[in-house]
Amino acid sequence: MKKKELEKLILRIINDDEINDLKSYEWDSLAHLSILMELDKNYPGKITSIEGIAEMNNFAKLVKVLNLKKILDSE
Repeated sequence: MKKKELEKLILRIINDDEINDLKSYEWDSLAHLSILMELDKNYPGKITSIEGIAEMNNFAKLVKVLNLKKILDSE
């Protein structure tokens, strides 16, 4: 998955037309759970095993950890 695809996935889940900058937007716990479930469908067992994934409540934090774990494809 590329960063842009991750962004589209998150925007689809959040479904908030008022978001101007996803990088600084912090989603709620329900959206977070939905995002993690969708990612786990694409990468079974890899997402839930990431230490601290429960605290990744914004796009920048999530991208950083997914890059470190080599889950996101380079663009």
